[in-house]
Amino acid sequence: MAKPNNPDKHHSSAERTTLFGFATRRPGPDGRVEIALRWNRIGGALIALLLITWIGLSSLLFLHFKYNTDYSEASFSEVLKLLPSIPFGGLDEHRTKIGNFHIEKALKELEEGNFRDAFRLLRLGIARAPDNLKGRQILAEFYEKAINRPDVAADQLTEGLSLGGSDDLDYLKKTLSTLLRNQMDDKVQEIADEYLPKTPELNDRSRVLAFAAANANFLRGNFDRADDYIIDYGLIESLEGLLLSSRISWERGNQIAAITKLESSLRKFSNAEALLMQLSRYHRELGDFDEARRFAILRNISDPLSAAPRLELLYIHHETNDIERERAESRRMLRQFRDDESTLRALTNFAADTGNTDLARRTYEEALENEFSIAPFALLLVEAHLVKKDYQGSLRFSEELLKERPDWISDHWPIFNSLRAVASFGTNRSDLGEIYLEDFLNGKVDNVGSYLAVARRFKDCDQIEQARKVLLRAYESSPTNQKVLSELIRAELTLGNTENLNRLLSRLLQMRRPDPELLLDAYRKLGSDRFIFTQDRESLLIQLNAIIRENTVSQKSFPDSASG
Repeated sequence: MAKPNNPDKHHSSAERTTLFGFATRRPGPDGRVEIALRWNRIGGALIALLLITWIGLSSLLFLHFKYNTDYSEASFSEVLKLLPSIPFGGLDEHRTKIGNFHIEKALKELEEGNFRDAFRLLRLGIARAPDNLKGRQILAEFYEKAINRPDVAADQLTEGLSLGGSDDLDYLKKTLSTLLRNQMDDKVQEIADEYLPKTPELNDRSRVLAFAAANANFLRGNFDRADDYIIDYGLIESLEGLLLSSRISWERGNQIAAITKLESSLRKFSNAEALLMQLSRYHRELGDFDEARRFAILRNISDPLSAAPRLELLYIHHETNDIERERAESRRMLRQFRDDESTLRALTNFAADTGNTDLARRTYEEALENEFSIAPFALLLVEAHLVKKDYQGSLRFSEELLKERPDWISDHWPIFNSLRAVASFGTNRSDLGEIYLEDFLNGKVDNVGSYLAVARRFKDCDQIEQARKVLLRAYESSPTNQKVLSELIRAELTLGNTENLNRLLSRLLQMRRPDPELLLDAYRKLGSDRFIFTQDRESLLIQLNAIIRENTVSQKSFPDSASG
C-alpha cells in the first residue's frame, strides 16, 4: 500500500535561499513562490556593516588627525568616540581641542627658541580654537614685532573681543594698548562705542575702556571729549586718570591748572613716583628749577633706593649749570649703584646726553670691573665725545676699541660705524664719513630709536643731508612712526627739497596732533618762493592754515571741566 504524501516535508525540501542569504524562496500551497526575509541575518549584517563603517571612518580620521593636522596626541579610542557625537557638535568641540593642543605646543616651541614652528602652530591653533585668548595675544605679538604688521595684530586682537575677550580685563587692556601704540585711535573709539553702556557704569571694564578712549581723544587733540570720559567714569580718582587730566590742561596751555591738579592730590597719592616726577618735569619746563628740585628730592626721600629722582636731579643741576652739585650727585650715584647694571647704564645715558666724557669713562670702567655687557657703555662713551664735539677723542677711543676688544662691538657694528661716521664728518673727513655711513645704512638696525639718535648727532654737527639719509632709511623701516616723519620733514624743509614734501606732509596731517612749531614752519616756508613748485602746495597751505588756527583757539586758557 502506497504511503501518503507529506506536504510539510515537500514544502521544506523546496525552500531555497536568495538575495545573498537574506531571504528564502519556496512554493506556496497554491503553487505560487513565496519570499520570506530573514530578519535576524539582516539585522546582524547591518550591525556588522555599521561596525565596519565606524571603524573604517575612525581609522581614516585617526590617520588624518595624526599626520595631517600635527595632532600627535590623537588616539584611536578618542576618534571612535568622536563619530557618534558629530550630529551634536562633537566635531567642532574636537577642532577646538586640536587648536588648543597646537597653541600649547607652540608655547613649548617658543621656550626652545623655535620661532618659525611656533608661529605656524599658533596660526593653526587660532584657526581651530579662535576663542583661545592667550594664543591670540602671542600671535598678535608675532605679527606686530616680528613681521612688522601691526594692522594684522590689531585685527587678531579685536576679533577676540567678541569671543570673550571683552570680559577678560587683561586681554582687553592688551588689545587697547596695542591699538594706541600703533596710532589706531579710531578703532579704540569704535570699541569704546560698542562696549561702553549708554549710561556710564562705574566698573573695572568700563573704566578700562573709558581710559583708553580718553587717551585716544587726547592724542588726537579732542580735549573736550577726553575730559568727558574722565568725568563720566570718575577716572580722575585714579593716578593714571589724574595724570592724563593734568596733561590735557598742560596741552591746552593752562600750565597752572595742570600743576594745581597734581599738587592738590599729593596727600592722596603721597608716595606716587609718577606724580612727583611729573611735577618736577613740569616745573623744570617752566624754568622753576627750585620747585623742580624740591619735588625730585621729595621723591628721593620717599624711596632712597630709586634711581629715577636722582637722575632727574642730575638733569636739573646740569640745566642750572650747578657743576659742583652735578659732580657730587654723580659720584654718590656711582658709589651707590655701581653693582646695578641698568642704573649704571642710565647714568651713562645722562653722561652721553650732556657730553660728560669723564663720567662716561668712569661708568665704562665700572662696567668693565663688574663684567657687565660692555658694548652699550663703550658706545655711549663714544657718543659722549660726539656731544662734547670732541670728534678726535671719539675716533681715538673707537680705534682703541678696535685694537683691544673688537668682539665687544661685533654685535653692534652698524651703530659703531654710525658714530664713526659722525666723528669723521666732524673732523672734515667726509670721505671716511660716507663709507661709515653707508655701512650703517646697509646694516641691520632693529630699533628705530637708533636711527633717530644718529640723525640727531648729524644734525648737531650741521650735516643735514646725512641726517636726511638716515631719516629716510628710518621712514622706510617704520612709516607709521610720527617722530621719524616729523624729523624727516624738518630736514626736507631745511634743505629746501620739494620732491616728496607734499606726500610727507599729507601723511603727517593724518597722524596725531603734529608739533605746532613744525606746522607753522612748514606753513611759512611753503608760502615762500623757494617751495613754489611743491606739488599740491595750495591745498597743503589751506590745511596747514586751518590746523594752526584750530590749535590757536584750543590752547586759549579757559576753566578745566575735569579739575576735580
